[in-house]
Amino acid sequence: MRMLKLETSAPTIGPDLVVLSHRQLECLSWAEAGKSARDTGQILGISQRTVEKHLEQAYGLLGVRTRIQAVVRARQLGLLD
Repeated sequence: MRMLKLETSAPTIGPDLVVLSHRQLECLSWAEAGKSARDTGQILGISQRTVEKHLEQAYGLLGVRTRIQAVVRARQLGLLD
């Protein structure tokens, strides 16, 4: 898991500490590459719904509402190469 110190109103663990799981980061990375939840699920060997749940959880932690916003925010934070 990657831990970040953020000044945000997103859900946190401890003061200003946001945690994204490895799977959330993987799903965001494939979203950045333009893959759909279905494609990502096939690549990772998980269901489309599971991918969607990982992304939804990442949205909440990043304080965003959409896939595009999540990718942009993750890039800004240096989470995506």
